[in-house]
Amino acid sequence: MTIGIFTAVDTEASSFISSCAAEKTFKGSFAFYTFKLGRHDAVLCCPPSVGEIAASAACQLLITEYKADVIFNFGVVGALTERTSLFSSVLVKDVVHYGMDTSEIDHVPVGKYECFDGIAVECDTNLIERALQIVDLPLARCASADKFVADPKQKSALNQNFGAEICDMESAGVLFTCKFNGVPCLMVKCVSDSLIGGANEYEQNCIKAANNFFALAARIADGLD
Repeated sequence: MTIGIFTAVDTEASSFISSCAAEKTFKGSFAFYTFKLGRHDAVLCCPPSVGEIAASAACQLLITEYKADVIFNFGVVGALTERTSLFSSVLVKDVVHYGMDTSEIDHVPVGKYECFDGIAVECDTNLIERALQIVDLPLARCASADKFVADPKQKSALNQNFGAEICDMESAGVLFTCKFNGVPCLMVKCVSDSLIGGANEYEQNCIKAANNFFALAARIADGLD
């Protein structure tokens, strides 16, 4: 099995790069690191930019160019509730792309894609169940769009409007690309900034929040066929 791994920024990739002998190559502006993750082949992609478009392009390259059988996405996120504490890790159960809004022309609810049944798009339930047999992590809904959310009022609004507990800038691009290609994906997130935290808290905590990503990936990969 080939496991494609996507991280949005170099900080989120640091535990992978420092923990294994990876060979680095480039395809265009995208950096790729190939290595072994247990008995599986693994390819990590670092994009040239943050955001949904770069995330989608990176995952498509992992699928098309590296024939990834499954995609793992590891990243840091902001908390949308007081219950979601700093440095807590979660498995993403579904994603809302709250930046999608065609309501002015078709009255479709914000976040709704006509190709998906609901506003919240489910992650691969089979892969989540297998991961839960290995790692004891809570499930969370992620609100995703090309916006860093720092204002506690905006964070609370995302929770109230969409039922999301965390937010980021890449999960929709990752999940939707995998859905369109019929490739399962698993997303593991760690909280770097709390409900009342903003950019300063993110900058202080990002490295620490990402420290355990390689260890989690290795444990989960060991449980895959």
